[in-house]
Amino acid sequence: MTQDKLLRITQMNAIFLDREIYKALMHIINDTSKFLPPGYIAPFEPEIGLIVRLALLKNSVCRSENTFGQQLLSVKYSNLSGTKKVLYVLGSCFEYVKNRLEMWNPSHKINNLTFKIQTVLVIMSFINMSIFLRNGVKPQLIERLLGLNQVYATENAPRHFESKYLARELLWNGFIDILIHMLPLINYHKIKRTLRHYNPLHKRPAYVVLNSRVMTMHSKCAYCGETPILPHHMGCAHIFCYVCLKGNQAADSKYECPICEHRNPNVLCDRVSVM
Repeated sequence: MTQDKLLRITQMNAIFLDREIYKALMHIINDTSKFLPPGYIAPFEPEIGLIVRLALLKNSVCRSENTFGQQLLSVKYSNLSGTKKVLYVLGSCFEYVKNRLEMWNPSHKINNLTFKIQTVLVIMSFINMSIFLRNGVKPQLIERLLGLNQVYATENAPRHFESKYLARELLWNGFIDILIHMLPLINYHKIKRTLRHYNPLHKRPAYVVLNSRVMTMHSKCAYCGETPILPHHMGCAHIFCYVCLKGNQAADSKYECPICEHRNPNVLCDRVSVM
């Protein structure tokens, strides 16, 4: 029986799940180490990470010919021989060897060699990912180097996505990205001031213009509510942080005091004396 072609998202989800499983185990170890003396296991963190990674591979790839992430998605390697298993495990140790070589025998020559090797691997990984996005097979560089093929482990495993689902997800993600970039650009206080100005039921509070203001230990910024940093005022009785006041005046030329709604047409920003 011919196996259905794996979806790209299935293969990427398997990689993501493998990374999350590793992070979860390392998080448990780090939480446990909090009860030990400070810095007790810090020198051995690379070895601990390597042991965890090797334990995961031993109980997944070496036993059942698929990683734990692939097992969760009913995916496996179809041509994983004993030699390829060994090379697959050794390939996961490069980062540890690189870090330990730089620590045990620090030299300019070794650092240059490891840097060149890592640069080549990064470039090859980028090329491999580009090929994967085009062809839909072998998302990891180690899989392409060893010629590993992924197939569904069971007959009823293939998943099919309707175009409506994908379109809805893409539309929603695009909308979230737009909100993330647009919300910081919205001047909330300017909108609030404009709505208040056109509200016929709104009554402006009375304010007092003082010749001098004195900041005390109980003074709070009229904008952020914290102790004013570089206290300044805009002509009314209230005190602002310099950044709060100047930033709002730069964003809105008709900025009003949020408490008394005083507006200074000259856009003054005078310093307040401190007791």
